[in-house]
Amino acid sequence: MKHVLYIGWIGYHNLGDELMFDLFKQQFSKLGEDYKLDLVNNEKRYLDNAPLHVYDLIVLGGGSIISGPDQLIQPYIIETLYKAIQLNKKVMIWGSGIDWAPKSYIAPDAPISWHASPELKQKAQTVFKESVWTGVRGPFTQQILRHCGIDAPVEISGDPAFLLEKKSTTEQTNKLIGVNWGTSYQNIYGHDEITLENRLTSALNQLIAKGYKIYFYLVWHADLDVTKRLCQKLTNQQAIILDEKVYHQDELMNLMDRFAFTINFKLHANYLSLAAQVPFIALGYRFKIFDFAASIDLSDMVIATDDTQLSGKILSLEQQITTNKQSIINSMQQYQQMYQKKLTKPFEQGLYL
Repeated sequence: MKHVLYIGWIGYHNLGDELMFDLFKQQFSKLGEDYKLDLVNNEKRYLDNAPLHVYDLIVLGGGSIISGPDQLIQPYIIETLYKAIQLNKKVMIWGSGIDWAPKSYIAPDAPISWHASPELKQKAQTVFKESVWTGVRGPFTQQILRHCGIDAPVEISGDPAFLLEKKSTTEQTNKLIGVNWGTSYQNIYGHDEITLENRLTSALNQLIAKGYKIYFYLVWHADLDVTKRLCQKLTNQQAIILDEKVYHQDELMNLMDRFAFTINFKLHANYLSLAAQVPFIALGYRFKIFDFAASIDLSDMVIATDDTQLSGKILSLEQQITTNKQSIINSMQQYQQMYQKKLTKPFEQGLYL
């Protein structure tokens, strides 16, 4: 029996993190009855008590769990994986990413500083060197790891959400826009969610004036109250629908089939839109959004949340999507297929056990 432990931010009913674990389980089930899977939340209080000695493989799963709110590379994550290696266990990094980095770190040759002890830096080197397979979300995560001195092979695998599969097609309503709004409790570029909300409101009112209807959808229940507040700011209440349900990912992709395009705050709303083959406009509220867009060469579809021209840029991107819709969809499909092959590779190798 091969015993595997998956580390992820699970248990808070956030659709993005839950769907990544679901996708891992789907691939894992193909390995057969000789493989057993357990789960642990990536927070320190859970990892400190995880019985690493009983597992053959510890997987750092999808999400922004290489980093933390105050850490470019989270020390206790490195310590956990290093401890597993010291116990002669295998470790793997499967589609994880870095977030919480300053906006300046997005530039190709940005000066990046990682304030860590020599001991932690050496442990990080060991973790990445000994990892049986390392795949990260996007090129910006890869870039930061290199700047931090990680010289082991780090592949851009894409986010696990690239494994989502479109299962059905419904008739599209060309004048319906899907909008995902929410909160990150001011932890966004600009640190001002009300100003951002007002700029988005202005753009949506102009889109409604052009004949669009707006369909608000959630990926996390904690986003409901701020979404209601945004809805109340729109001038034509007859042109909006607020769906308060947090759907399973397959249901949500079926719903997205109807949208001409989406405008999304939360990261995985964009991945769901991509999997549904619906173009998106991403609100770049933190580093991970830019990392995602760069992974599929669609950085033009991101607008930073501190951009004073956000409203006008949304209108401009609406024109761009309308004009180039099929080519955008074709490009998204090509990248999705490429990343699906990368993300399934470890399973084809029996997770290297």
